[in-house]
Amino acid sequence: MSATTSGIDMESVQRFAGKVFADLTAEQMGPLSAVADRLGLFQSLAELGAVSATEFARHTGLHERYIREWLSAMACHGYVQYDNANETFRLPPEHAMVLADSESAFYLGSTFSMAEAFWRHVDQLADAFRHGGGIPQSGFGERFWCGFERFTGPAFRRFLCQQWIPALPSVDAALRAGGSAADVGCGNGQAVLVLARGYPRATVVGYDNFAPAIAAAITNARAAQVQDRVRFEMRDVVQGVPGTFDLITLFDVLHDMPHPKPALESIAHALRPGGTCLVAEFNVFGDLAHNIEHPLGLGAFGYSVSINYCMTQALAAGGVGTGSCMGEERIRALANESGFNSVQRLDFPESPFNVFYALQP
Repeated sequence: MSATTSGIDMESVQRFAGKVFADLTAEQMGPLSAVADRLGLFQSLAELGAVSATEFARHTGLHERYIREWLSAMACHGYVQYDNANETFRLPPEHAMVLADSESAFYLGSTFSMAEAFWRHVDQLADAFRHGGGIPQSGFGERFWCGFERFTGPAFRRFLCQQWIPALPSVDAALRAGGSAADVGCGNGQAVLVLARGYPRATVVGYDNFAPAIAAAITNARAAQVQDRVRFEMRDVVQGVPGTFDLITLFDVLHDMPHPKPALESIAHALRPGGTCLVAEFNVFGDLAHNIEHPLGLGAFGYSVSINYCMTQALAAGGVGTGSCMGEERIRALANESGFNSVQRLDFPESPFNVFYALQP
């Protein structure tokens, strides 16, 4: 029987305190993982295999006292394995796929650097709770956008032209024959560059309403040597999409849009006959009860990232603040309201954290 104090189940209190303490520990590990991302510590550890703290400090050229404490924290947290007999540390290859391999479909190492911006905005976020409004895109800084670029890039490179677009045979054929594609909310241009390489005969353009993103995308296109085959333009598609396209993509963008309905209306008008709008969204539900019991545990992530970035930047722009947890029902309704008569859901097992929708007018 549980011990109780004034009707309080103390075993339940202890279990919950343990959960909160685990969350507190994970929170404190965040800066250590962000430092690791900046200094390439996970990559170095993956390359070296089993290594002592002294050897690792010598190899990285970093202060041994900090390295020893960092390795110890990572070992206690379960990120790194520790061999007590040999006093060595090792990053298992399975963990390296998540923390070190920037080409892995499971790579999450750069997301710790993105979280720096969230803590920096606590004062502004509290003020938004009191008075409304939000935090604009311009407030998140270069580290956030660099981390986001490195986080999203692997999926585009591994799946966009190999799985996602081939699932739309008519679009795939059109682009191979020299058709046209536009990526709305293109950010730093990762999807556009992959499309240009995967469909060398196609015309590809990226639109974004954030000037620093367009500048970064142009720089990235030059570095990839495809600047003569792609174009980037600063544009709010609510004001219209110039030209017509066989494919228009929205990758984790629809829920971020301040005004998603008029944006989708513009996109519907810009599709050629038989053209498709491919939407990727978080694989979450539209209602709280289902997200609490989410089989992939994405509910808390969806709502928290919404407050920290997705919803707040939309509200800062005077938008509706859709939030990350749109869910299939809301996406279908919004598409139908915006002039799309066909909404086909596409699921890709190797991309479990996203769900895709092919929209056609």
